[in-house]
Amino acid sequence: MAQATLARARPGAGGPPSGAPPKRRRRAGWLLLLAPVVVFDVLLFLTPLGKLIGSSFTGGAYARVLADPLVTRSLVNTLSIALTSTAVTVVLGYVIALVLWRSGTVMRVILFAVVLLPFWTGILVKNFAWAVLLQDNGLVNGFLHNIGLINAPLPLLHNRFAVIVGMVHCLLPYAVFPIFSSLAAIDGRLALAARSLGAREAAVFRRITLPLSAPGISAAGLLVFIISTGFFITPVVMGGPGDMMIANEIDYYARQLTDFPGAAALAVILTVLVSIIAAVYQRVLKAGGQHETL
Repeated sequence: MAQATLARARPGAGGPPSGAPPKRRRRAGWLLLLAPVVVFDVLLFLTPLGKLIGSSFTGGAYARVLADPLVTRSLVNTLSIALTSTAVTVVLGYVIALVLWRSGTVMRVILFAVVLLPFWTGILVKNFAWAVLLQDNGLVNGFLHNIGLINAPLPLLHNRFAVIVGMVHCLLPYAVFPIFSSLAAIDGRLALAARSLGAREAAVFRRITLPLSAPGISAAGLLVFIISTGFFITPVVMGGPGDMMIANEIDYYARQLTDFPGAAALAVILTVLVSIIAAVYQRVLKAGGQHETL
């Protein structure tokens, strides 16, 4: 007992073992682990990005592309189509996530498989499938004609409506999963307590479910918007000449005009514009108390 007391009283007896690595060694270990990631990003992301930015400043590319009225129209199309697709995708994603959250185990697995289905096929295949459905003699117009709602085919293809339909189909999983994660984190006892106090289902949803799932909604909205600004194939297959987005304009400058500085300038403009919108969005969410999940 006396030896144990002396051991506890001896300086350094209760500290870390003598063989423990110092802080510098641990920090060097972390840096060594991060080195492959840093090298990967520098070689495959930062270096091409730097060359792209450098190329955009040659030959007055910015003045040339900003003077092009087609570029302005493409930018307006990109923002309007992206915002509309984001709104529709988030609303549909919330409904699907809510059904997933309230479903049983078997039904949830089936619904998850349906939600993941767009990931299993290429975007070109999905677009051509929608083109078959929405064309003048397609299944949608044929069904509407057979039930007597229309006498002539509706213009459902090669317009902005078709572009938004194709984009929403591709973007839906990116909205469902963040929203479902926020719904799954809600304590079910809150709704039970509210119902026990006489709250109706609409009040439970409005005062408990919707506010607590707001971080997932905001995260889904930001993710979907950023992805939607870069769509290229969908406007070509399903849109008309007036529905081209900035990615199509970049392709036109690079392949048709062989103006690589102009294409680089358009890419930088799109990146800066989306970054500003995302920063403002984050600032608004921070002011509203929704920044914890972003």
